[in-house]
Amino acid sequence: MPFHLHPPRDRKLFRLVKKAERVRLVKGRPLYAPGDEAREVFLVRSGFVRLVLPGFETGAKQRTVAVALPWEMFGDEAFTEGHRRYGAVAGSTCEVHPLPKAAVLAGLKTAKSSLDAYLEGQEQELHRLRHAQGGSHGPSAAQRLAEVIIDMGSRCGEPTGRGVQLSERLTHQVLADLAGAHRATVTTLLNDWLYDGIIASTHDHRLSIVRPGNLWALAGYQNPATPGRTGEAATN
Repeated sequence: MPFHLHPPRDRKLFRLVKKAERVRLVKGRPLYAPGDEAREVFLVRSGFVRLVLPGFETGAKQRTVAVALPWEMFGDEAFTEGHRRYGAVAGSTCEVHPLPKAAVLAGLKTAKSSLDAYLEGQEQELHRLRHAQGGSHGPSAAQRLAEVIIDMGSRCGEPTGRGVQLSERLTHQVLADLAGAHRATVTTLLNDWLYDGIIASTHDHRLSIVRPGNLWALAGYQNPATPGRTGEAATN
């Protein structure tokens, strides 16, 4: 799970960002590949970056395992002086800041709230990976997709009345990869939810969560405090 930087709270890290160069990437341009030496940590300033792995079958397209959104850091393999677990590809035209790993790690160590947020993100990622496992005893594709959209809303959502509008345009294929579902299944589910008024789509194809309570119910959660916060799993 990429780590979200809050400039007012993470002042030391934000100073690094202000001094760092900006690298502009067009959609589809790779930043690094799996197995590359991990020398730097990156922060997304605008747009978004897909973290990818090769497809399961020979010749298959890359599959997206996570996305790094504006003001989120990714590439923490650099902390252990290892190699990249995933590739990084621009999901849209975007700008990223390469940051020195030692300085980022020092900033995390001296800011308890930042370090706690980073560790919490790792726990959430483990939960997401466990929950994304399908099968007869796992969550359905609808549950997994609803949870992905809720997660995106909490990370890059802009409040609109009682709902939330995603600031980034995520394709059906990216949503399908994140939900561990087929693209056709995701398209069908989204069309159903659009028809039911649970979500909406803007003229530039960005999603809006119109009825958050319904989406939380689809994800298997109930009684969330706000549209962007995790509730308790519903029991059967």
